[in-house]
Amino acid sequence: MRNAITVADGILVCAAVGLFTAECGDSTSVVPIVTARVLGEAESVTALTWNVYLGADIGRVLQARTADEAVVLATEEWGHVQATNFPARAGALARAIAARRPHVAGLEELALYRTADNPFEPATRVAYDFLELVIDSLRARGLDYGVAAVDRTTDLQVPVIAGVDASGQPILAGVRWTDGDAVLVRADVPYTNPRSGVYTASQLVTIGGVTSSLLQGWSSVDATVGGEVYRFVVTHLAGQEVAGVQVAQTRELLALLAAETRPTILVGDFNSDAYGIDPTRVTPTYEMMLAAGYRDTWIEPGHRALGLTCCQQADLLNARSTFDQRIDFIFARNLPAGTMPVRRGVVGDRPGNRTASGLWPSDHAGVAVTLLPPGRWASP
Repeated sequence: MRNAITVADGILVCAAVGLFTAECGDSTSVVPIVTARVLGEAESVTALTWNVYLGADIGRVLQARTADEAVVLATEEWGHVQATNFPARAGALARAIAARRPHVAGLEELALYRTADNPFEPATRVAYDFLELVIDSLRARGLDYGVAAVDRTTDLQVPVIAGVDASGQPILAGVRWTDGDAVLVRADVPYTNPRSGVYTASQLVTIGGVTSSLLQGWSSVDATVGGEVYRFVVTHLAGQEVAGVQVAQTRELLALLAAETRPTILVGDFNSDAYGIDPTRVTPTYEMMLAAGYRDTWIEPGHRALGLTCCQQADLLNARSTFDQRIDFIFARNLPAGTMPVRRGVVGDRPGNRTASGLWPSDHAGVAVTLLPPGRWASP
């Protein structure tokens, strides 16, 4: 195999090596903190976050020692993307989301996979569009959600082995992976000011002599629910293995929102374990969020359920959930004094949430919280 590598239009296109990268609990529970006088759609606001899982263990490709090994590993992981069957998982995700009918949802790792017969050319043939598949699955269940804001981050292409020729030599094809996050808004919820961005801080990776960046981003909208305008933000921060990059991204995020005075709901995969049972999964990010005035809606006030959200096995076929950390959060700031979470839960963590073939909906669970402003509830 040749080791020629080129960069075209910001996309890493490799003849023999490239980069194909991206970077989980309790069951749903109702928490009777307060008794709502009228817990209606017009009064409460329900938010949801879910990392839907790109479908492969990209870390294996990043650890390749040679160009040829990278191609072999990328080929295996492309097979895993197909085996983890996002079209079926999108249906499972949609069923769980439909049970909550959030006003606004933030989804992470919404991969866009494209292929090309020629690995030297940017791939344009869509194999899987995770965002479109989720939207279609929601609509198939009678739920109309719109894509209000999207950030597209890492955009990298890698050659994979598509077969062998008559002489037994491998035939290479290109697989292009584009990562991203999105804000989904229910059709009856008005919104304005869609925004998105990519963090300056990023993880540098080098494979086959080519150095590139793994990027993360954020998206936001201003959504009006019950007469209140909320700034809703979704993000996905760098992993725990690059804590310095993650902390730098956290600083960027906090600076971005520092001047925001409106009620803010900030959701996403922060890759910072709230419990720290395993010290390698602890980063400063979680405490930074609390110090900046963001309430962790899962624990306030006095919620004792663990709320574990990560992670299932990479193939999603483990018989029992293997969640052992809480890294997915719904933070809130500037809410009207007295606003309380009246329902919150982990979603997608029960065996009954799996697909017909036994796949978990994602390697993460989702988190959903319903918040009720003051004056609309009474103590039980």
